[in-house]
Amino acid sequence: MHDTLSLLRELNAHEYTSGAQIAHNLGISRASVSLGLAKAEDYGIHLERRHGVGYRLSSPIEWLSPALIQGYLPVESISKITVSNTLASTNRQLLLNPLHGQLLAAEWQECGRGRLGRTWFGALGGSLLFSYAWRFDRGSAQLAGLPLAVGVAIATALQAAGVAKIGLKWPNDLLLQDANGEWAKVGGILIEMQGDALGPSHVVIGIGLNIDLPAAWQGQLDQAVACLNHGGLACGRNELLARMIAQLEMTLTQFAETGFSPLRPQWEALHAWSNATLNVIAANGNIQAGQFAGLAADGSLKLTSPQGEILVHSGDVSLRRAP
Repeated sequence: MHDTLSLLRELNAHEYTSGAQIAHNLGISRASVSLGLAKAEDYGIHLERRHGVGYRLSSPIEWLSPALIQGYLPVESISKITVSNTLASTNRQLLLNPLHGQLLAAEWQECGRGRLGRTWFGALGGSLLFSYAWRFDRGSAQLAGLPLAVGVAIATALQAAGVAKIGLKWPNDLLLQDANGEWAKVGGILIEMQGDALGPSHVVIGIGLNIDLPAAWQGQLDQAVACLNHGGLACGRNELLARMIAQLEMTLTQFAETGFSPLRPQWEALHAWSNATLNVIAANGNIQAGQFAGLAADGSLKLTSPQGEILVHSGDVSLRRAP
């Protein structure tokens, strides 16, 4: 039986496509078509079925296309693009062979991961789930601030694509502000490294972005989430992915030469909770509270507290706004 996503790619929202036509196109049986499309709801996709006529998507899907993404990239781009229907994890797959400039995107992740082992949820056609590989001559210990530099790159690309109210949360979250001034998570960054302590380092940058999540799914999540389509996004998924990759190429090239420090003012200007009191929650439950006081040159978080300045290095901690 063909996978459900391959079957869904045969459909559109404008006209019905018969099961016989799908079976002919893919060289499979009518029964395989029926069985495969019966699982569409598992992916959050609602189909309209008309007996004797066929199937139609209730809402259009802009499928990712390597050719379209490549066409939106600058001619000097070094990026090489692969798109898969389904993967366990784009990061996990790309770590097997992290070629410099390789982009791996998936329409669906079965085991998507976020920071601190959290699960990352994505919606078919309503998310961008991708990983990008980059090689640095330096060792991992000298790449402090890389997640923050990536955050600046992605936020910059989103602003250029019409998302004005994008913000960053230390160390690796992207937030979107609504009309009431409230912030909610719209994306996350997960960076994994391979290499020697003195270099070179092979880095895989995993990024997940919400474009348009089903409302029913949002209620199942353990935090407030937002969608880029509600924040002014003015382009489709293929163009947006190309914009982000082009910006990543420029930012990572700069980071390799100068580190994070020159990017620090941009990150601080994008910080969503600049005037808030923040709680830093350690893995053992201990909480340190203080007011945001900027970043150190290496990207460490500085907080001002009654006991003095607190310096927080990226690690197994969570950052929350104090009640």
